[in-house]
Order: sequence, then C-alpha cells, then structure tokens
Amino acid sequence: MESATGVTREEIIRLILCQLSAYGYSSLSQAIATHTKVQMTTESNSRLSELVSAGLQSESKRLGGDMEGDAEMSAEHHEETGGLDLGRAAHGGAAAVMPHYSTWYMTRHKGAATTAAFSRDGRYIATGSVDASLKLIEVDRVRCPLTGLARPEDKPVIRTLYHHTAEITGVAFHPNGLVLASCSVDRTIKLFDLSVAYGKYSFQSMKDNHTYRSIAFHPSGEYLAAGGDGCEVRVYNVGTGKAYLLGSGAQHSAGITRVGYAGSGALVGSSSRDGSVKLWDGATGKCVRTLDRAHGGQAATAVTFSQNSKYVLTTGLDSRVCLWDVGSGRLMHAYEGATLDSPSSGAVFSYDELLVMVADSRLNDVVSWDAVGGNLVARNAQHKQLITCIAPSPAVPAFMTCSADECVRFWSPDDV
Repeated sequence: MESATGVTREEIIRLILCQLSAYGYSSLSQAIATHTKVQMTTESNSRLSELVSAGLQSESKRLGGDMEGDAEMSAEHHEETGGLDLGRAAHGGAAAVMPHYSTWYMTRHKGAATTAAFSRDGRYIATGSVDASLKLIEVDRVRCPLTGLARPEDKPVIRTLYHHTAEITGVAFHPNGLVLASCSVDRTIKLFDLSVAYGKYSFQSMKDNHTYRSIAFHPSGEYLAAGGDGCEVRVYNVGTGKAYLLGSGAQHSAGITRVGYAGSGALVGSSSRDGSVKLWDGATGKCVRTLDRAHGGQAATAVTFSQNSKYVLTTGLDSRVCLWDVGSGRLMHAYEGATLDSPSSGAVFSYDELLVMVADSRLNDVVSWDAVGGNLVARNAQHKQLITCIAPSPAVPAFMTCSADECVRFWSPDDV
C-alpha cells in the first residue's frame, strides 16, 4: 500500500523501527515489528532523522524562515560544550574525581575472558572468551550488592551464543541493538540476530585468510570495519557481506591491533604492531593522517575517538596512553604510570570523558587519569590475573572488565 507521497507503508514503518532502535527502544521496536509483520533490517537506523532534518531545512528555505540558522547555532553550541574539553583546566575547572567502584556482578567463562562491549544504549553487554562462547548480559538485571541478593528471575546472563570454533577476539553491537557481531581466531566474523528468541547461532558469516582482532560498526550500521593479523583494514557492507580495503598503497606494514569509527562515521582509526596509528576517510577510504612511531616505535595496541571526534586516544607498549588532536596530529597529553606490556592493552574514556582508563598489565588493576589534567587519580578494579579488556558504559558511570582469570566483572559506584 502506497501513501499519497508514493512511499509504501512498509518503508515508513521500517524507518520508524530503525529510529526507535537507535533511540534505545529495541524491545518496543521489536514488538511493533511483530505486530505490524514488518521485518527488521540491519540497515541505517538514522535514515528517518536524516530525512526529517533534510525536510525541515527544505521547508525552512521555502518559507524564508530562520530555522536553518537556529540549527547551525545549536550545532555550534553543542560543539563548544559537548565532549572532551581540554580547556577545562586552563579555565580553572575542577579536576575529575574517581568514584569508589565495587563489583556489582561477576560471571565466569570456561576459559580466559578476552573481550566485552556495551550496546549503544548501555542496556546490554556482550563478552567473549578463549572458550569460543559469547555471553549476553542485561544490565537492568544487575543489582547493587548493598540491596541484597538478586532474585532468581533476575539472572543477568540472558543468553549464551555459540558458533565460533576458536577464541573470540572482538565484539560489537549494531547501532540498532538487535545484531551482535563477533570476530575470532577461527578467521571469521559472525552476526547474531538477538531478536530471535533463544537463538544461539549466527545468521551471517564473513571469512578471511587472517585472524581478526577487532571490529567496529559504522554509526549508521551499514558497514563493519575489521582488522587483524593482515596489514589491511577491511570494511564490509553488512547487507551484502562484500568487503573493500582502505587506503590502497597506504596500509600498515604489520598486523592491526584495533579499529574504531569516529562518532560521526567520517573517520576510521586503526592501530598496528608496526607502531603507527592511521586515520582513514570513512567515505573515500583514503588515509588522511598517519601518526608514525606514535609510541616510540613500540607497537600501538589500541585506538579510540573522543565523542566529539576532535581527539584520538592511543595505547602502546611503551607504557604510555596518548591523546592526539585529530586536526593537527599534535600530541596533547601522555598519560603515564601504568605498565602496558600486553598486546591486549587498550585505554578507554569513561562515559562522561572525564577519565581515561587502562588496565595495568603487571598489577592487574585499572588505572584512571584525569582526562584533561593528566594526573593519575585512582587505581582499583583488581583481578587475580591479567585484565584483557575494559569496556565503559556509554550511559552511566560503570564499566566491564574481562580477565585471564576467566571472570568478567561489572563495576559501578556504591552510591548509584
């Protein structure tokens, strides 16, 4: 059935479903999909907002209004006030304070826990292990230990997924929250449909000649970047499964340790065992900046962007975490005081970007610095063995740690 605009009912509903998922209403979106019998897809979940924005701007121009000017002013204000602000210290802003974290929840794999990630809305966590399994955890079922024991029906692990045949090396949620991607030493990337009740196996698989070490979805959900023991960054079209290589002739000279998209999707970052960090144009695939010897010639083990995409945070085996200005390539901060000699070392921002956090590979705890001032503010969240991954919640002051001791732990302040 077509409306007066020539757009079918199914197309309109599908846009609404994807946008609801992007806003964090995955359960509602799935319920509407079931009721309307319109199948969900993994296509762009921001398409509706893009179309509405374009329509409003077009209407504003047609009516001669000033809506577009207001939108530009709003965008400028957001850029000035949102995200990491390195001017905070210079203007006398208060230093970041590390809350006291405690373990709210702990579960075990049957082998070393290797990787974790939160969904975009912070409601779910996926963890992976050497035992080739994936666990899906619902955050709302995690209870503060001060309130007493959780009820049996509140068991946080809501699903265990199988389909890989070797160690899980990376996980990533599709922006719509309904698909989980994982990569493995078995040289595959697999996509799992989380909307299927009791589903344990993947519905799509991509294979390469090298082990994958890291994956990341484009903010639209249409593409998936992947890096591993090969020297190239591959970007897969999620819908077709076809891949293309970034930066012909400008690849790394050794294996890739981490990949990640900027929040806008305009840039892809990659870190490598060759010691360099590269930034790629997300549309053309061209290398737009290379940070050679970003860590004194030692391997670069991780890369992640700030929320406003102005800065990129890198980790290296020189035991430094470095903050770089994306536009100029200038080193803004070097955070020191942790031992980082593990290939899994990877620094992250806290959810509000007030802190930079990384696992100390010698003391097996989490080190936190004031992101702006650079001073070390706390050490906590200790495991018995090497911490292999830290995953910060995007929504609240909480984070997940994975460890070689087979445990995954959910950490949160006592007073939340």
